[in-house]
Amino acid sequence: MSDKRIIDDFRDEYRFLSNFYVHPLEYKGLTYHSAEAAFQAQKCATEEEKVKYTLVKNPVVVKAMGKKEPGFPANWDEISYGIMEDILKAKFSVPELKEKLLATGDAELIEGNRWHDNKWGNCTCERCANKEGLNWLGQILTEIRNNLKNEE
Repeated sequence: MSDKRIIDDFRDEYRFLSNFYVHPLEYKGLTYHSAEAAFQAQKCATEEEKVKYTLVKNPVVVKAMGKKEPGFPANWDEISYGIMEDILKAKFSVPELKEKLLATGDAELIEGNRWHDNKWGNCTCERCANKEGLNWLGQILTEIRNNLKNEE
């Protein structure tokens, strides 16, 4: 049995792990208020359209905007993991956030949620109790943390 620490709630002291954490980050020449804003902006058909996502501070609002994006790429499911990986690399290149990520040590990172997201996280609601989430967000965060450790 492992006694490895698990961080499975990206709230409170671990809020910074969430894509909804409001902290400026630069991605492809634009500054966004959150990783979620940068991610949703990548659904736009043109670079000019992405600017609207830099103006909205609330990540809940940008997520809703992204769901209605008319330029949404047909291959989004295939490209979204790589896009998220690039955005999170940009997010955790910010010294303050890099330090916080490294401070999680070797804890297992799981984006636990109750909104049925078993792709980016692992939903723990009754309906999803028998499903194992893919936890893509946790996997990417762990990979970035390991790479940052190796750089030091």
